[in-house]
Amino acid sequence: MKIWTVAAAAIALAACSQPAQTAPEEQPAQVAVNAPSGTYQLDPNHTTVTVRAKHFGLSNYQLRFNGVTGALNFNAEDPEQSRVEATVAANTLDTPYIGATDFDAELQNSEWLDAAQFPTATFRSTAIERTGPNTARVTGDLTIRNITHPITLEVTYNASHASHPMGFPGALIGFSARGTFLRSQYGLNVLQPSAAGASDGVSDEVELLIEAEFTQPAQPTTTPAPAQPAEPVN
Repeated sequence: MKIWTVAAAAIALAACSQPAQTAPEEQPAQVAVNAPSGTYQLDPNHTTVTVRAKHFGLSNYQLRFNGVTGALNFNAEDPEQSRVEATVAANTLDTPYIGATDFDAELQNSEWLDAAQFPTATFRSTAIERTGPNTARVTGDLTIRNITHPITLEVTYNASHASHPMGFPGALIGFSARGTFLRSQYGLNVLQPSAAGASDGVSDEVELLIEAEFTQPAQPTTTPAPAQPAEPVN
């Protein structure tokens, strides 16, 4: 009897030591997208590209670029197959500076951006990975001053419309995105801090904030050609 008791205890102990079975991780449900697949153009009037860097440790100073163009090749059935690209004009840098000096022009035309030699910065996506019902991680190539490095953007899908809510033709879709890059990788070395974390310059790490709206022109409707009259039969 004692042997059976020991055996039963050993079996119970072995059962308790087995790892618990975990349910398979569920993929997040995808939100409904009310816009068709196709090529969309970036709406420059409702898109903002903002960069933010720590200014002598005092504030996260913001600059905005007003000249932005781009396109989205959107796949509504499989958004991870979508592709996006954008171009920013360096001479459209806009700061909140209101002094006597034209600070915008100074940044555009100095060793900061040198817009005459490097007129544009570009982004081209290389991969998209869905991370939630309305979020994705978009990896791509960021080119500044003709130097290219990869960057990852955390993107949120906001909304879409098969047709404009105000009755204008064409579909709409909008996103928010954010990411970071090191300006030193692109040759932007002016006022670099003396050491990592020091507050005696402008931070090497720059935050990129994007609010983007894309529009797809209304698809032309094809009108059937009028039937040709039959030739008279003699």
